Amino acid sequence: MLDYILKNKEWIFSGAGVSVILIITRWLFRSSKSKVLPSQSRTPSSVLVEVIQPPSLPARDVQDSSEVASIVKRFNRILDLMNEKRRYRKYTIAGLAQLMKLHSVGELESVFLGNHEPSFDFINHFCETFGVNRNWLIEGKEAPFRNSDEAHYDPIEYLNEIENLKPNKLYFIRSASEVGEVFLLLKFSDHKYKIISRVWHISDHVGAGGQSQILGMYRLILALQKSKFGLSCGGRILKEENFNDLLYGEVFPGSIIDFPAQENPWWDDFVDVYHKYPISSNYASLYGNGFIAAQSIVRLKLEEIKER
Repeated sequence: MLDYILKNKEWIFSGAGVSVILIITRWLFRSSKSKVLPSQSRTPSSVLVEVIQPPSLPARDVQDSSEVASIVKRFNRILDLMNEKRRYRKYTIAGLAQLMKLHSVGELESVFLGNHEPSFDFINHFCETFGVNRNWLIEGKEAPFRNSDEAHYDPIEYLNEIENLKPNKLYFIRSASEVGEVFLLLKFSDHKYKIISRVWHISDHVGAGGQSQILGMYRLILALQKSKFGLSCGGRILKEENFNDLLYGEVFPGSIIDFPAQENPWWDDFVDVYHKYPISSNYASLYGNGFIAAQSIVRLKLEEIKER
């Protein structure tokens, strides 16, 4: 074949030879293309693109929509609530970690930053340390400082519980409304409180059952005064809005009790049902007519007991 090309090179590389070669080449190309199977008709480049292209996924922000992210937000919400109204000596993550007696600040900081998922034991420890509602922290149910314990009907029934829990201080919280709603707040430290989520009406806005509860409040106060908790009792009279926020656990108790820390001895004056205190002439102006009516109910109940 090489000898033939050398002998006829002048004709092959002439215009006529080149034309013949082009015609033969086109014929061979068309003939080979027609023999390619349908499954092989795609170009290699198109196959490559199909193989390396990743499957499309729905766009979503996993961090913001996850359950863990919601818990992280609630951890941070607790810190915000604890610092509400505080201008000085604010709580910090490092301070909370120290109160929890953790090995390092990073154990708690990694939770607040969302870098570490807290275990249920860790959550329980946090809630126990700061009086936080576990159901709220885990699932967002109820309120941050809401107490879901079973409530007692008669105030005197809480005496044993108070003695067993041994709070540093007990507050009798009263609403400034005409109805005179009252509930108990136990303080264990500056960072931990327990709300007794049971309301009693210390006024004449009650029926027969309410009257027995008023007597129960009278008996509870007297019993506490005679016990070792006598010097650890305190009182507050709050505007309805603040009263409800505190009762339902929407706020950190310290932000209501301590800012401002205005002690009110209404609970001590209440047990003066025979008006022996020098200040008794001012009870109506200080606490309202409902307060005087509640004292009258106690007197009647005491007289009934004597007659039996």
